[in-house]
Amino acid sequence: MWTSRAVALFFSLLLLSESTVASVGGYGLKIAEQPATNPSVPLSPDKQQLYQEGVKLYKEAQELQKKGTKEAYQQALGKYQQVLKIVQELGLRQEEALIYISIGTAYAIRSENLEAIEYFNKSLNISREVKQPLLEVLALTGIAGSYNFIGKGREALTLLKQAESISRTEKRFDILAIVLRNITNTYIELSEIPKTIEPLNQSLQIYRDILKDLPQQGKVLNTIGNSYSSMGQPKIALKYYQQALEIQQRRQDLLTDQAETLTDIGTLYNKSGEYNKALEYLNKAREIQQKQGLLVAEGLTIQSIAEVYKTRGDYQKSIEIRQQARVLLKKSGNTALEAINMTLTANIYKNFLGDNQKALEFVNEAIQLSKNIGYELTHANALNEKADIYALQGDLQKALEISSQALEIAISIKNRNLEARTLTNIASTYKLLGNYDLSIQTYKKARQIYQQAQDKQYELIILFAMSELYLTKGDYSEAINYYNQSVSLSRKQENNEFERLGLQGLARSYELQKDFTNALKNAETVLALSQKFEDKYSEASALNLIGIINQTKGNYKEALNYQQKALSLYRKIFVPKLEAQSLNNISVTHSLQKQHQQAIDTLNEELKIRRTLKDIQGEADALYSIAINQRKLGNLEAALPNIEEAIKIVENIRSNVKSQDLRTSYFATVQSYYKFKINLLMELHKKDPSKGYNAQALETSDRSRARGLVELLTEAGANIRKGANPELLAEESRLQALIDGKEKVRFEIVNSDKVKDPIFKANGEKLQTEIDELLNQQKQLETKIRQSSPKYANLKYPKPLTLPQIQQQLDKDTLLLQYSLGEDRSFLWVVSPTSLDTYELPKKSEIEKSAINLFCLISQNSSKPPSVTNKENPCADIKTPRIDKAAEELSKLVLAPVKGKLGKKRLVIVADGALQYIPFAAVADLTAQTPPQQVKEDKNQLENNPKDDRGIIVTPAIPASGKNFNYQPLFVNHEIVNLPSASAIAIQRQELSTRSSAGKKALAILADPVYTATDERLNSAGNKQLNKQDSLGIELERSALKRSADIVNRQGWTRLLGTRIEAETILKLVPDSDRLQVFDFAANYTWATSSALNQFRILHFATHGFVNDANPELSGIVLSLVDKQGKDIRGYLRLGDLFNLDYPADLIVLSACETGLGKEIQGEGLVGLTRGLMYAGAERLVVSLWQVDDKGTAVFMQEFYKQMLIEGKPANEALRATQLKMWKQEKWRNPNYWAAFTFLGEWR
Repeated sequence: MWTSRAVALFFSLLLLSESTVASVGGYGLKIAEQPATNPSVPLSPDKQQLYQEGVKLYKEAQELQKKGTKEAYQQALGKYQQVLKIVQELGLRQEEALIYISIGTAYAIRSENLEAIEYFNKSLNISREVKQPLLEVLALTGIAGSYNFIGKGREALTLLKQAESISRTEKRFDILAIVLRNITNTYIELSEIPKTIEPLNQSLQIYRDILKDLPQQGKVLNTIGNSYSSMGQPKIALKYYQQALEIQQRRQDLLTDQAETLTDIGTLYNKSGEYNKALEYLNKAREIQQKQGLLVAEGLTIQSIAEVYKTRGDYQKSIEIRQQARVLLKKSGNTALEAINMTLTANIYKNFLGDNQKALEFVNEAIQLSKNIGYELTHANALNEKADIYALQGDLQKALEISSQALEIAISIKNRNLEARTLTNIASTYKLLGNYDLSIQTYKKARQIYQQAQDKQYELIILFAMSELYLTKGDYSEAINYYNQSVSLSRKQENNEFERLGLQGLARSYELQKDFTNALKNAETVLALSQKFEDKYSEASALNLIGIINQTKGNYKEALNYQQKALSLYRKIFVPKLEAQSLNNISVTHSLQKQHQQAIDTLNEELKIRRTLKDIQGEADALYSIAINQRKLGNLEAALPNIEEAIKIVENIRSNVKSQDLRTSYFATVQSYYKFKINLLMELHKKDPSKGYNAQALETSDRSRARGLVELLTEAGANIRKGANPELLAEESRLQALIDGKEKVRFEIVNSDKVKDPIFKANGEKLQTEIDELLNQQKQLETKIRQSSPKYANLKYPKPLTLPQIQQQLDKDTLLLQYSLGEDRSFLWVVSPTSLDTYELPKKSEIEKSAINLFCLISQNSSKPPSVTNKENPCADIKTPRIDKAAEELSKLVLAPVKGKLGKKRLVIVADGALQYIPFAAVADLTAQTPPQQVKEDKNQLENNPKDDRGIIVTPAIPASGKNFNYQPLFVNHEIVNLPSASAIAIQRQELSTRSSAGKKALAILADPVYTATDERLNSAGNKQLNKQDSLGIELERSALKRSADIVNRQGWTRLLGTRIEAETILKLVPDSDRLQVFDFAANYTWATSSALNQFRILHFATHGFVNDANPELSGIVLSLVDKQGKDIRGYLRLGDLFNLDYPADLIVLSACETGLGKEIQGEGLVGLTRGLMYAGAERLVVSLWQVDDKGTAVFMQEFYKQMLIEGKPANEALRATQLKMWKQEKWRNPNYWAAFTFLGEWR
């Protein structure tokens, strides 16, 4: 608050020099209070009379200004304008310069700084013209003051240095002292507080030794106190305040100054937690200001009183008092301070009451007020506050957009400190989005600014943030590098808190690298420093960290010793959440030693704390861990209700995890609950097959997929609006934002010793009551949504099917094969309309190894295969280099138990993990009469093959007589249909029953978009790429596309010439009147999201598409990325977009999709992409799992469309017929050609 007041008092400093009254050329507004009787040049009697009229008007204007109201200032400005006309008519240039100063000052006090600068500049020009250096100082100081108001601190400093130089040359020490104090205020605005001490000491020396000015000594002493207070040195600050107060209490004419010092002492006591003393001093100050009618000063003091109540936890009282301050500030006409008041109020609603909607109301008002007066600094600060609100609500894209506006302002006003702070906010948002590379780049820009400003404190904050980011990213070497830099800088700055944090980070990084020696060395250093500085919290953290390192190392006895010490300390300092976490760590150590009952006992202690805190996610985790240990003791019946309760909790949680890395971790944890329950149920089924545990296991598997999709959509930031009532969606969003915000505040209270304070405790209880009521409202709303928007409800609030409901979806010619891959063993459920059979399969790692082997061979992807980091190669170690052998090997693992029970039925496959990327059509049919022939391995099969313009192998190596492919694939006797889940087809059928019918026209096809500004189509048109500044939105999209290109091992998105040939081949089968083709620049995002596509039964996208398993939310379709002028445009149809599209098509084809396999293969990328297109309205899908060469794709698609459009077959039968025709020809027998295309959706 003091910084804001320093700016507010900038111009009042000009009133302080009594010696400036002596001459017209003197400095200070005191001239205006006692205008010279005689003008600066002699005048005739009649002109002298006119001049005196001007003097009279001037005095009236000054009296009006003293009232301090907005209306009075407006009237004063009118009188100044009259005086200006008089002095201009009389040709009095010096007086004209002074009037300009008075007008400029009146505008500045009203926060109309652009107008103020205009008048100050007019005065400056005249002052230089008439060679009046002291008038020049006055104008320079006025301009500098206004620059400070609008955030141009650097420019202000330059002008004040000029003013300082002139004052020294003229030996006007009274003026020099004031200029030095204004320099101080500018350093304050630039947040360079240590630099204020030198100019303050210089001005104090002038007032004390040269001017003997006691009142000004008091003012400067007070300001020095402020500086030390801001630098975190309260004892030194109080010493200076008391010296100032001693001077000010001697004289009755210094009551205003006394009130300022009392306010600052009160603020200091508030910082130190002495709230009663704080209120005592602040109320004394307010009483003085009230009596003297000092509206602005009283308003600022009231803000300080409000701050005390906020610190004490009485937030409603704080807001009520801030409203009193606002009334005064509004009455005074100081719009800038009113806007700051609004921003501070918004901050309370956001951070302390959890009401982000109310916070937005106040911050929007602050933004509007700031824009009205051109106060850019306050405008930018309010924008940053608004961005933070949106980030808290999880609307990270919106947060970025608003932050970019703040950044533009910071750059335009050349406020480097604001620019760096805003860049830091943007970097943090990029991290939450999971875009670590952009986050790091942005942090580096902010760091560079802080380095140039020699702001070591903020540079340290940036270094630590970057260290944490590299640790999250998994780049431990770089994390260690930056942690070391932060530790080094911390030691230079004597910042022991950041030194310990940096050392902790080093310990964690080394532990993750399995370098336990260095990990323990750094953790033990943290422990020693924590004990030295008597920081119990840090000491407990260090003990806990040493325990975890020993646990990872396998030294369980030592681990328990340190973990017990950490637990004891957490209990002493009362941090319940960390106490619970410490108990969890101890339980893990017991479990690792097979002391499962001790682990359960410890977990029950943790569970009690989690329930007291109402930490429902922690409660679910504890229940899960209890169930795991009960299962290890063989107590399966006791474990079941615990895992069921854990799942019930997480299914009721509306995930509000904002950070992508935490969301990913959370998603994996939730999925592990379901896997555990499936395993437990199947064990129980083995013990007693009569109780239907296997059916429960199947239903649990289906539930896990439905929940997985909900989590995936959260991760993708899919703001789904389609299929829902907009008013109900708005209410859903409002309720969730309130619950999230209030829960965050409530948890912070109950998880600290604040809960021992009656005020905070009452606050926490009140918040819990409000949350409970909001949860009730949320349940009622969910019921309304189910009734009015069933399509949306099926997606957002899924109710998976029971076994009988699943069986209802099947006919006598169809079998459902549903897989669940587990760490120890996997399971297969085979469902018919009347039966359920279950089979145990090998463990996940064995199946996935075989699946990846087959995928790599068929997709011809071994030369540079996809992976999460591009450092690991899933295809590097191919154990079975023959496709026939690989197809048979996988078939034996996943189909052997049922090989004699499939007949020739249609197989509906609900796969899991890596199996989702395997075309079951290409898996070997184990019932075939003729086994694959044995041929000599051909090492050339996976290398040295020519490639087309896409990098795709043109002619896959075919061994002599094609024997490597001479096996009978599964699709020969079975139609293969893929589904993301068993429930998906039921939901789709329900939705299709009410969906508008597909369009009357046959086909719309998009092909051959323009991806780069270097594309020859752009150059041939004579266009050049525009020199532009990409928006943050485009920058984000390009970064996401780059990440996806990396995952499928592309250096970018190259032109697919073959897609044009493919499209033209297909189009020949359709009459002109029944088709639409879109190529080149027109193949863009606008077209792909156009409602015109509703007219067509088939939509065909012949463009880069990708299934990103590592980051499933990035899966999507790439369209034209530049327009005809070469300007970057939106061209990425992402997962979140698909769920809001309206594609009521019979069939959607993605013919150039490819798959990026991750290190941990989950299959969510394909699930998300297919479910998105189904939700958009597609009845059926044909999606490629890898890119086939141009010729092969053209041949396949021509035959596929011929089977549909000429032979009249439905898509699933047409696909199988095409595959059979190609397989029967030796030239096309390689599964690379026909197995890439997989069918999903409705087979009836």
